Amino acid sequence: MKKQDIKVDFDNSILALSNSLLHHFGVHTDYKSLPVLDSALAQGYKNVVLLILDCLGKNILEKHLAPTDFLRQHKVADISSIFPPTTAAATIAYHSGLPPIASGWLGWMNYFEQYNRVIENFRNIDFYTGEKLTTPHPAETVLKYETIYEKILKQNPDMEYHKIFPAFEAGGTESFDELCTRIEEATSANNKRKIIAAYWTEPDHTIHEYGIGATEVTALVQAENERLAQMATHLKDTLVIISADHGALDVEEKIMNEHQDLCDTFRMYPTIETRFISFFIKNGEGDKFVRLFNQYYGSDFVLYTKEELLQSHILGYGRQHPLIEKMLGDYFAVGFGNLSLNYDSGRRALELFKATHAGYSPQEMTVPLILLKCKKKY
Repeated sequence: MKKQDIKVDFDNSILALSNSLLHHFGVHTDYKSLPVLDSALAQGYKNVVLLILDCLGKNILEKHLAPTDFLRQHKVADISSIFPPTTAAATIAYHSGLPPIASGWLGWMNYFEQYNRVIENFRNIDFYTGEKLTTPHPAETVLKYETIYEKILKQNPDMEYHKIFPAFEAGGTESFDELCTRIEEATSANNKRKIIAAYWTEPDHTIHEYGIGATEVTALVQAENERLAQMATHLKDTLVIISADHGALDVEEKIMNEHQDLCDTFRMYPTIETRFISFFIKNGEGDKFVRLFNQYYGSDFVLYTKEELLQSHILGYGRQHPLIEKMLGDYFAVGFGNLSLNYDSGRRALELFKATHAGYSPQEMTVPLILLKCKKKY
């Protein structure tokens, strides 16, 4: 894999999907929309539902469902995730309408200079110690953004917004069945136009634990397929947009500490993800780091300097988030093979997976666009 071959098709992506919603509801945006979705939205549904099924990439959908199954029957296109294709970056692209370069959401964990810590963005936990932090939560302060739903309601004050998420959110749902029931209830609650954002954590968790081809994943995806087919029969005048944040591939987990000479070049712990890794390197050690990294992992990763990464625009276009420069390290490894690289701080047990994402492969980057056009009850 060469650096020039690593590109993101932003015009046919989940970012464009999100911006289609903004365009449709009259909100100004600097990013392009998705024509196939624009056409569906133009049919004038009272309710619009955006449902993100975590890790239901194109490869997962096709591996576990037959062409005649409900979700595959209603797939209208394959689109690209953003880079890196991982939940913390991609779901924020959906909900903000911004790419990572503009939102500042680069991955699961980032370095925050003001705290001198590597922090899990969603949970405000020190990634390398597991310590729950009392300092201001980055997601609620420096990484806080205006959602597309807030923008839509400002432009359309007659509309109603519903957020239907798992139980990690206050008032969230305990099961996928409950999530679908809540969608059904929201669409029929009154005669107002509605925008409904829904998210479910599976099949991501199960894929991480068992691998992409496991029977456990098959059972789960088929159950989701059947419940969504049932849900569609209960909906009227509703467009349900179903997609994913990313796909996944089976990986071989490696611990970089096995090469102490490489780790000796680090001036702090690696950050972001295990297949898109930011390295902070000691002064004068750059050439040594590049030589050793390519020697050990060059058959599965491409290295970028910070300048090369920013010039490549794989993190997107637009106004750069003010913290980006300090979050980014000196070098970046982009995974295209099947390795996943971890660093063991010795202060927290590593969580190793059979399958994961955040690298640059078709399996990770390609997600389906599924449209349920419920003008009348199915």
